[in-house]
Amino acid sequence: MNLTVVDSVPAFEGLRDRWDALVDTAEHASIFTTWSWQWHWWRHYGNDQALRILQVEEAGQLLGILPLYIETVKPFPGVSVRVLRFVGTGGDTSPDYLDALIRRGDEDRVASILAQYLVRELNGWDVASITDLHADSAFRRALAAALAAAAIECRASMSARISYIDLPATWDDYLAAQSRDRRYTVRNTRRKFESLPDARFFVWQEQSVDKAVDRLIELHHLRWQQKGEAHAFSSPAYVSFHRELMQALQDKNQLRLYCMETGGAVIAMYYCYRFRDTVYYFQGGFDPSHERARPGLCLMGYAIEHAIQEGNHTFDMLRGEYDYKRQWAKATRETHQIVAFRRNPRAIAHRLRYSYLPGLKAEIKRIFGPKGKASETPRAASSVEA
Repeated sequence: MNLTVVDSVPAFEGLRDRWDALVDTAEHASIFTTWSWQWHWWRHYGNDQALRILQVEEAGQLLGILPLYIETVKPFPGVSVRVLRFVGTGGDTSPDYLDALIRRGDEDRVASILAQYLVRELNGWDVASITDLHADSAFRRALAAALAAAAIECRASMSARISYIDLPATWDDYLAAQSRDRRYTVRNTRRKFESLPDARFFVWQEQSVDKAVDRLIELHHLRWQQKGEAHAFSSPAYVSFHRELMQALQDKNQLRLYCMETGGAVIAMYYCYRFRDTVYYFQGGFDPSHERARPGLCLMGYAIEHAIQEGNHTFDMLRGEYDYKRQWAKATRETHQIVAFRRNPRAIAHRLRYSYLPGLKAEIKRIFGPKGKASETPRAASSVEA
């Protein structure tokens, strides 16, 4: 087997067909490890960072891809630290289910080659932050072993806990598994919405998604500005990335924009992906002036029913431990991360700034409170489904 490093944007773009072919054969592929998601993210967030895509070939066949880059961060004034990351992480968008793409059946041997190269031969990084790995990832196991063999200090932990639904054969089967009160709430909310003028649920079918993106952003901002909280679609890079990505995925039938409309206006929209037999819920928004119709709850029901009718096996809520997600999805799984530190002052500075100081500040706040008074540990906030 031969390992090479792709470090230029034209070479990255040229990998498209071979990358897509590898995705089709990789067990742990997700929408976030497709060429489209990674390429469009790099176009909007790569900037002048150092691209490092590792690829493993044998007899002219591509067996594995590990898409990485080196981001330069400044934990303290005058201190620069080089952080090795997956392409897709490090900006203001958060993908899940990242991993090395490896042809099915070759996981262990290809993962070992990739991990050994990352640890022993890939230069230019002080900290490696490899996140959102599957629990049974062959690359995760290989990387941990390679770091231990090289006596490089690392920290393994959970990246995220994710709620998901194992979809049954029918929507009625799904409802039958819910409590009586929950069934009543879902059905009654839908009946009330469908009694509104010209009410309908639909999935965006137009080839161009620009109009849908504009309305999604408007709805998302309306919801979160009313709550006075931080929200997505707040940076030009985020908006441009998702607009471009959504169009690319629409062309491949991998985009699902679930919409609720009444009176000729879309009042709620969920931005989802479909990959293989899974629908991923990524983002959403609704018009607060229709809050009494509970559009968030109503639209989620429609989305799950549509996913079942399409023949999907899983509805994945992605990261974010919110009460409303747990009401819909009873099953959970975890993704994992490994953060490794070279033995140098830059890695020490990074660990001090991002590992130790936040914990110290949180402990001081817990003990003394924001105004210097002793206080109890605050309860974690949770999002409330509308």
